[in-house]
Amino acid sequence: MKLAWWIHDHLPYSTMEFFPQLWAFNLGWHELPERTIHSYIPGAPRCLTKPGMENHNGSHQSEWIGILPT
Repeated sequence: MKLAWWIHDHLPYSTMEFFPQLWAFNLGWHELPERTIHSYIPGAPRCLTKPGMENHNGSHQSEWIGILPT
């Protein structure tokens, strides 16, 4: 879920949904963003984050480190 956390930290998205087939995901935008991440990948939590969850704010660099080439 490195990509999810990188997007969360860098882009003004509203919703993200990740699926197990073909590395598919939906990225939604809205003028009033929800800022939620959901996963339908087996073994991953269904809701990675949403407003009010402890992991929602702050940097998530430790989750996505290594996603960009050095």
